[in-house]
Amino acid sequence: MRYFIRKLFRTGIIGAFVVLMIFGCASGKEMNVGQKYEASKSWFKEKWNALGSESSSSKDVQTSLKPHDQNSNYLVYQTQWSDETLSGIAEWFTGNADNWKTLASANPKVRPNHIAAGTMILIPVKLAKTRKLPTEAFANKHRLNYFEHEVQWPGETLSLIAKWYTGRYGNWKALAKANPGLNPNRIRVGNIINIPTEMMISKEPLPRKVVAKSLSTYYAHTVQEPDEKLTDIAKWYTGKAGNAKLLAKANPDIDPEFLLAGNEIFIPSDLLKTRKPLRQKSIQASTSEPAKKPSISKDPAPASPAPKPKKIQLFGPKQFPTH
Repeated sequence: MRYFIRKLFRTGIIGAFVVLMIFGCASGKEMNVGQKYEASKSWFKEKWNALGSESSSSKDVQTSLKPHDQNSNYLVYQTQWSDETLSGIAEWFTGNADNWKTLASANPKVRPNHIAAGTMILIPVKLAKTRKLPTEAFANKHRLNYFEHEVQWPGETLSLIAKWYTGRYGNWKALAKANPGLNPNRIRVGNIINIPTEMMISKEPLPRKVVAKSLSTYYAHTVQEPDEKLTDIAKWYTGKAGNAKLLAKANPDIDPEFLLAGNEIFIPSDLLKTRKPLRQKSIQASTSEPAKKPSISKDPAPASPAPKPKKIQLFGPKQFPTH
């Protein structure tokens, strides 16, 4: 659109020049033809130079850095692509990727590894080695696609996160490099860990069970019999059979409705009430009802007197008649 406008403007200038030439040829009262020609030529040259300088300055703004309006100690770079990084910007403009820390100090609200396109980045003039904008090819090498892992459980470490998502504990160094503002020795709940997608072997969230295994407080019950139920295990170790749902959530690798011998049921420490192992006899004893004992009355009813034996009547008349 701007090219079309400039072309139209140039055509108008040429047309005006032609009109002036015709007008000069037609009138010779106040100025001769040569003088009018020189005047029109000078005017045309001035406008042409002004147009050229305007287009070149516009081009400079698009291809190089410009000074900051309010602080002359900084240059302003407007990012051109999404997910540019401060380390990449520092490497291009200052010649040293480690200068990202200085850029981070000058741009405290900018995320070092996820910068949106169009973001204004302040670059100290004293560090700038070039004012030309980075090429797309260079930017693409420093634009990493990341998977974000949010730390949820106490005890998570960078090496454990690297093992789960990339398959190797040793990749924690690569994760540390991808997260320059993170202290590898102080991972806290709520931290966001950027993981380069090209390194990943799994995008499944890191389970609490895996984290707990690395802690001294880890406790798990191993299923011994195929007829064990998660409700019985929950009741024994946590005191409530209803906690079976929480155990199922903490053990996503098992089928809560069909436990197999050898399954390891992790019991979260905040639910654990006893470490005494559960045995099948314990389950039977806790589920069987005690036999009912006969009730004994405190005041038993008196026994009825035994009936008197009946006299035996012999055949014939009575031996001792009374009269």
